Amino acid sequence: MGAMENKSLNVFNTSCVLADPKTSSDENYFRVEGIIGHEYFHNWTGNRVTCRDWFQLTLKEGLTVFRDQQFSGQINNCAAVKRISDVLTVRGMQFKEDAGPMSHPIRPDSYVAMDNFYTATVYRKGAEVIRMYDTILGRDGFRKGMDLYFKRHDGSAVTCDDFLAAMADANETDLSQFARWYSTSGTPTVTYVTSFDKEKGLFVIGLSQCSRSDEPLFIPVALGLLDKETGEEVLSTTVLELKETNQTFTFPVKGDVVPSILRNFSAPVKMVPASGVVNESDMAFLASHDTDGFNRWDSAQQLYAAAILKVMDGKEYDETLDLVLSTFGATLNDATISDDAIRAYALILPGESTLAEAVNVVDPPAIRNARKFVKKAIAKKFKSELSDAYEKLTACVEADTVFKVDGESTGRRRLRNVYLGYLCALNETKEEQIEAAKIATAQFESATGMTDKLAAFNCLVSMSGEGESAREAAIQKFYDDANGDPLVIDKWFACLASADLPDLLDRVVKLTAHPDFTLKVPNRCRAVILSFAASAAFHDDNGKGYEFLGDMLEKIDKVNSRVSARTTASSFLSWKRYNEKRASMMKAQLERLKAMNGISKDLEEIVVKGLK
Repeated sequence: MGAMENKSLNVFNTSCVLADPKTSSDENYFRVEGIIGHEYFHNWTGNRVTCRDWFQLTLKEGLTVFRDQQFSGQINNCAAVKRISDVLTVRGMQFKEDAGPMSHPIRPDSYVAMDNFYTATVYRKGAEVIRMYDTILGRDGFRKGMDLYFKRHDGSAVTCDDFLAAMADANETDLSQFARWYSTSGTPTVTYVTSFDKEKGLFVIGLSQCSRSDEPLFIPVALGLLDKETGEEVLSTTVLELKETNQTFTFPVKGDVVPSILRNFSAPVKMVPASGVVNESDMAFLASHDTDGFNRWDSAQQLYAAAILKVMDGKEYDETLDLVLSTFGATLNDATISDDAIRAYALILPGESTLAEAVNVVDPPAIRNARKFVKKAIAKKFKSELSDAYEKLTACVEADTVFKVDGESTGRRRLRNVYLGYLCALNETKEEQIEAAKIATAQFESATGMTDKLAAFNCLVSMSGEGESAREAAIQKFYDDANGDPLVIDKWFACLASADLPDLLDRVVKLTAHPDFTLKVPNRCRAVILSFAASAAFHDDNGKGYEFLGDMLEKIDKVNSRVSARTTASSFLSWKRYNEKRASMMKAQLERLKAMNGISKDLEEIVVKGLK
């Protein structure tokens, strides 16, 4: 739980309201800012205009999440960065929920335990549905709809249908088809195919949609076109209204173009080529030329993912890796990128949870190893450039005597820490291990704020060989420096519980016996248990990680059923997506929990749905 918007008396988790440079990272600051803003915005969207019943929860939560996202992007002058961050959450958490047994529409029609109603779908996908209103109607049209909504319903308890009606009436448009988003579960897929008729000078794009809705959804697909020769934008962002199962859109062009599809993630869908394979050359082109900040980042992510998955599957990857290296190098040295945060995001490889969504059978250790392989290949290729860039930013950070949490300062720290991560990825030889430990330790010891200290610590806790002594020294110093501060100790536990070490489970078991560990404090419990469950080590094929979590969930459920339910939902419910051996062991833990005496209603609902 982050906070609760009780009228006149907001209640906050301490991690969502307390922050200072020594104990809080930039991400902590942004989270505090977003959540405080969220609860403040609830005064109108939640309190003055409230929900008729619990089934309308997304009316206040989805709308308020959208409002806090817009606020954070604007106040920090980082709209593109904020959009990337939000979409990573949607793809990593909400898409996973949509694909599992807990899948439900943003307006559910039933529940067993109310605590299980507060889901990524209701909040995050709900916010994406609100964003689609903004995309379809335009900023002015959306504002007209909001004004009418407040005018009509101030002091009332209303439904999602009332919100839709206000948007439609204010803009004199029919949104009846759009209403299907409220009752459709799962993540829709939009398939695209393109062609260019040189003689007629026409670019054609065909779109097909597939969802769990009995009838087609209203899906806004933002499109831009870039000249294939010059990279210049020949069609600025245009919203295509996909309302049928299959539709074709035609555009006159002077020469061949590269399409930039689903700009700014204009709809919460999976966009896939009809061939099933992305055009890697087009992705590399867009990663260097796209004028849409989000799609420029996303194109690079698709290219990076293609290389990682080929390595994992044992397929020929040389050509794809060459494109990755070329794209990475161009981004690293692109003088036209003035935002350090944008450059940082563009250089980061897709996360393991994102990569897991791109495969049919999930193998976490294989995904981690393939990702590490590509990361090392990049680090080797650009070691000199990365070192120079890191030293340059280090000098800037050290020269900045006043700590700031603004777009420029946080972007600089983010980019510097991305460079550090690549440099520390070179750790195969003794010399490399010594060098990695040296640079990480130097940043750890000289850091004046938690962001840089935590980034270095995350690198150090996974070091072995010649870096082992540096790791152990950092672990002790971080704990000592915390001086008992609970939020800093939570960070210490979380880093240790997610370290990339072969004996991680043994280390986590020891952490649960640490004097500062307790299941009674949700933040502390999540720091260890959820962090470990998100690691590749959790999925070791001996099944001991699953058994450990089962043991812990039995204990947690007796203390805090909400934490046990959410931990189970995020860790075991996708068991059908793993190979037969892992799936059977995960399922066995769900059956064990179901048979547990005194199981809470919260956990029981999750387990029963998970076993279906």
